Amino acid sequence: MLRIKNARIIENEQLKTVTIYVEKGKIKSIVPGDEVLLPTEKEIDVKGNMVFPGFIDPHVHFDDPGFTEREDFETGTRSAAAGGIATIIDMPCTSIPPVTTGPNFDYKLSIVKPKAYVDFAFWGGVTPEQVESGKYKKSLKELKDRGIVGVKFYTISGMELYPRMSVPNMDQAFRLMKELNLVCAIHAEDYYLVDYYSHLMQEMGREDPESWSEGRTYEAEPEAIWSVVGITGKVGNKLHIVHLSTKEGLNIVRWAKAQGLNVSTETCPQYLVFTTEDFKKLGSVLKIAPPLRKEEDLEELWKGLKDGSIDFICTDHAAGKYPEEKSSPVIWKNYAGIPGTQLVAPSVFYYGYHKGRLSLAEIQKLMSENAAKRYGLYPQKGIIQIGSDADFSVVDLDKEWTVEPSRLESKGKYSPFSGKTLKGKIYMTIVRGEIVYREDEGVIGKRGYGQFVKNKSG
Repeated sequence: MLRIKNARIIENEQLKTVTIYVEKGKIKSIVPGDEVLLPTEKEIDVKGNMVFPGFIDPHVHFDDPGFTEREDFETGTRSAAAGGIATIIDMPCTSIPPVTTGPNFDYKLSIVKPKAYVDFAFWGGVTPEQVESGKYKKSLKELKDRGIVGVKFYTISGMELYPRMSVPNMDQAFRLMKELNLVCAIHAEDYYLVDYYSHLMQEMGREDPESWSEGRTYEAEPEAIWSVVGITGKVGNKLHIVHLSTKEGLNIVRWAKAQGLNVSTETCPQYLVFTTEDFKKLGSVLKIAPPLRKEEDLEELWKGLKDGSIDFICTDHAAGKYPEEKSSPVIWKNYAGIPGTQLVAPSVFYYGYHKGRLSLAEIQKLMSENAAKRYGLYPQKGIIQIGSDADFSVVDLDKEWTVEPSRLESKGKYSPFSGKTLKGKIYMTIVRGEIVYREDEGVIGKRGYGQFVKNKSG
């Protein structure tokens, strides 16, 4: 039995101080104040810091197996632990082989499980070839039975092993996924617009950061969102738009929700803090897809988080090999992606809570509860209640500190937040009752402690 004392939690939008009792990795009891209820062998004093249900990063690329020169499950989950993230959900496309069949899933799990410091779930995948051959009917059922949270689609893709999906392919896959009660997650940028304008920029000899943004034209995101919302309107499946970046895209999501469609979306710190103007100055460090947008888009995304039309915050963590893949003067030759898992929570507390854009109760929903609910991990994850996993993200809200990328646990030692002073720091990360990170000691969890978490919906 473990006792966690002096914990400030949010319950029904109110702050309260409680003592939490943990037994066998689960929450056994929650009592007011410092009331002693049960005899315990261990005690953790969190010293009045804020305690949230373990944060979830529902969109990461940890590249394992296959692209481990960029990231692997050990460095990725260590960065999660140091960032207060108790559970990550890894994408299917940036590993070899991609997670598109039951055997591929089993292989990936066997490789990454011994490396994990925090708990994890998997996205599954499907390819056009599987849809056209009919093999997807078997493979998606295999993946569903193994517990994937959903399936990732790209309307544009630069990945040979994970091509883009056409409208007919998506329509067929969406119909089966409705039967299987699985979320369809879409990287939404229109292929034809991006392909034409990106080639045009390069033919014109443009190599500057702005040419990347102009090539992946603003209209590509809303255009792609309209098309997949159109399919969902006919099929009635669960749709999720990943890493939303535009005001116009958000307006379409709002419209779809108002029509009663089962649509959700997420955004990332990079789209909430940085704009095309920052990209011009910082260059390749901020090269991402979709690209950064304008100030008005950034402000609208914050409003979407506040009013609930954006459902949660993720990172799209994708570390490039640094500095090699981020140092070309030609923007087209640099890797598109940044590591984000370690810095997402502190950036949300600083730019969200301390700047008056979000309340602590809203952050709790956006960082823990909503993703757990959407992906069938709730109430095992995402809430502090009796019977749930004893996952806690402990935050020192008032601690000021400066970001030094060399100290990131990720293999990618770079960040657009480099040199920025943030307010709000991870004090401790607890996964199923075990401390995996302490601010004064760093990552102290055990390699292989992290467990696979199944989607329990439907």
